[in-house]
Amino acid sequence: MSTDKVADLLERNKEVSKSYKRPPPLGEGLEKRKKKGAKGTVIISCADPRITPEHFLGLNFGEAAIIRNGGGRTVDALRSILDLDSLGATGTVVVIHHTDCGMTYLSEEEFHDRVEKKHPDFAGRHPDFNYGAINDPEKSVVADVEYLKSFPTLAENMTIAGLVFDTFTGELKRMV
Repeated sequence: MSTDKVADLLERNKEVSKSYKRPPPLGEGLEKRKKKGAKGTVIISCADPRITPEHFLGLNFGEAAIIRNGGGRTVDALRSILDLDSLGATGTVVVIHHTDCGMTYLSEEEFHDRVEKKHPDFAGRHPDFNYGAINDPEKSVVADVEYLKSFPTLAENMTIAGLVFDTFTGELKRMV
């Protein structure tokens, strides 16, 4: 990110902070949920800036924790799921992949080649790294849900669903 971009973001924040409404302290919310026996929701989605789960799911502020990464892959999101579940019980995990995803534009081999050229220090240390290329979002979301369900304590304690978001119609399709 260029210095000009960082300066621009800081300037925008000055305006936003003037009307910022602070959320309640996390501990209070966690304690309330615990007393009610409420379980949280985690959404795993792609980092694509066109795909905003808060918007297309009609979520209210604080309704779900959102984990975003390239392709919405669960291998990358697992640590965050475990962290969130440790803070407060997670009851539902929704994995969302989408059409026209950038992760469908390159094969795993092409990701390896490009990373090797742009970041040889990383590629040299991690030659078998999986970048998460997607051939078909309907198949990859099923594979990602199966990955999470392969951990018995997750599968036994959480509902884990897989959806595909159509980037051009705004519609969701449940795959798992």
